[in-house]
Amino acid sequence: MKFSILVPAYNEEQSISSCLHALSLLSYGNKEVFVVDDASTDRTPQLVEKFSDKGVVLVKREKNGGRAAALNSGLQSATGDVIITTDADTIVPVDWLQRFKPCFEQQDVVAVGGAYQASNRDKPLANATSILDHILNGILKKALVPNKLSGVNSAIRRDALLDVGGFNENSWWSEDSELGWKLSRRGKVIYDANNLVRTQYPDTWSGIWRRKFYWGYAMGLQFREQMSPHLKLWIRPMTFITLFVSLLVFLATIPYGIRVSYIPGSLFLLLFSLLTLIYVPIGVIVMVRNGDSSGTSLKTLPVLAILPLVREFAYVYGMCLGYYRGRRGLIKPSWKERVNDGDAEVTGKKQYG
Repeated sequence: MKFSILVPAYNEEQSISSCLHALSLLSYGNKEVFVVDDASTDRTPQLVEKFSDKGVVLVKREKNGGRAAALNSGLQSATGDVIITTDADTIVPVDWLQRFKPCFEQQDVVAVGGAYQASNRDKPLANATSILDHILNGILKKALVPNKLSGVNSAIRRDALLDVGGFNENSWWSEDSELGWKLSRRGKVIYDANNLVRTQYPDTWSGIWRRKFYWGYAMGLQFREQMSPHLKLWIRPMTFITLFVSLLVFLATIPYGIRVSYIPGSLFLLLFSLLTLIYVPIGVIVMVRNGDSSGTSLKTLPVLAILPLVREFAYVYGMCLGYYRGRRGLIKPSWKERVNDGDAEVTGKKQYG
């Protein structure tokens, strides 16, 4: 089984060398690595070319087109049976590919999503976000997060990927979720919590807000175009909306006495506990398992208590805005949201047609 690894990159000179060093150490032999430079304006292409003697192929795009467009450029050159995607700020383990292989030996499996955690766990916000993702994705087995694929750690059969038209260049910040839904109609899409990579997480409140807001906005656009059949996608936003409404009703009914305000107040406290306090003791267990230092842990715990509320509010706000306004141009896009056309040029030690 041959694996083709695609790494989209735009202005990643700070992290690309570490990523490619980890990829060069992979113990699996039958593989190829493509880095797709999406018209970077820094030294990313020059740094990638330094790894050409280790089998890394540089695919250069003349115009910036976004993550999906970059991946499609790499897909045109890939020859593997399985296409694997990761990001330029991600560090993979030596046995990364060996962990994917047995999954594809199972019948009808067309795609496998792996897990991820923060490589910058020394930052309390990044560490808390990583722990929260671990709780939702690992401990709860994605019961509330039905999208099993993530762009940072996914593997897809090449023929299945081509059958669905490759990566959707018109879908931004939710292209991995949309791809997972499409592929699930052609076979099994599974999640492997033990296949873990390390990647950079936002370490500021504004970065966390933007990340969840954009994802929610993109999902709102998806819901506007067609109602998603995945009802689990609605559980978290509807829980948060119920929390917000119950608080408003509780405050509005206080003048009428405890008998009237008791029910909305109790509902608010119950949901508030589920969205905040429940994560703290579980987070302690996760931090102990991860071997976090005591200093980082003490700073992370209070953040973990309020982080779910901030993330869910950003997501629900973005989703509602995307659904009711329905325009991509409403918000300023970053690299991963830009949608332009661009030609691809393959360079490197080996040429793949």
